Amino acid sequence: MQSLFDDTKNPVFRLLCQIVNEIHAGAKLTRKDILRRIFELPEFIYVEAPEREREEEIVDTLFKFNRAGFAEPFGKKFSLPMSDTELFWLKTILGDAELRFMLPDDLRQKLLSRLKNFPPLYEKNFWRKLRVNETTSAGEKFFNVLSIIVAALRSRRKIFCGDELLTPCRLEYDSAADEYFLIVLREETQTVEKISVENLNALTLCDEFTPNDADDLLKKFYAEHAAEVSLEVQNTRNAVERCFALFSSFDKKARLQDDGTYFLTISYCTLDEEEIFEKIFSLGATATVIAPKSFRERVIKKFSEICALYT
Repeated sequence: MQSLFDDTKNPVFRLLCQIVNEIHAGAKLTRKDILRRIFELPEFIYVEAPEREREEEIVDTLFKFNRAGFAEPFGKKFSLPMSDTELFWLKTILGDAELRFMLPDDLRQKLLSRLKNFPPLYEKNFWRKLRVNETTSAGEKFFNVLSIIVAALRSRRKIFCGDELLTPCRLEYDSAADEYFLIVLREETQTVEKISVENLNALTLCDEFTPNDADDLLKKFYAEHAAEVSLEVQNTRNAVERCFALFSSFDKKARLQDDGTYFLTISYCTLDEEEIFEKIFSLGATATVIAPKSFRERVIKKFSEICALYT
């Protein structure tokens, strides 16, 4: 059994374990159902010729099917312990002082004590960016602000930013820019704002709880401020790869056209319009805004302003 799973990719292993447990719980799955779920994994969606015979052999080796065509339940549920790599990764994250705001300190220390015999997955300086002044009092202050925000979100409490009372809704992180953003609700105006955590000063936790309908108000705002922008991306100079990397956190649809270009539609909230604009602008001449017209005109105006500086 172990050697069988060693020959598969980790996502397949996890999915098969999940399917085993579902069958044990009473799910009625045929051989076709199981194979369909395997080939819906991203590892197979983006491979032109998946190793179908290998996966079919795995399914036929692992599962028995009754006369009705359904997989028979196993004797017990399958336990899926964490792999050494996952434990090494967890040790790296828990031991990183920069990320200590993510968990209460007592829980973090308890987990670290359980992982004392596991080394970090890799040295921190191999993967993280150096934040300005992160080892100074300013850096310590920044991470304390993050801790207050996370505590407020967990306890569903409001926060004071100086004398201003804010209702925190979400904490977002832009890995490309290495920047945190706080999504806050303005109850008096029923509006939502996106604020860089770097710009939040004198933050304190408030005893007042967030309103019960805060989540509904946030969903309503996002629904009412949904937007799309469509691009035509040239398949040159890694433009397509860069485009997908830049917009990895946004919902999108892509279509390869007959001339080799990609037609990409990106869905976003108007809160993120400045970010979307800057990312598109960074693609230069490899991307053309098709719609909406207002967005296209804004890009043209920006290019015209830059050209004017050199003429």
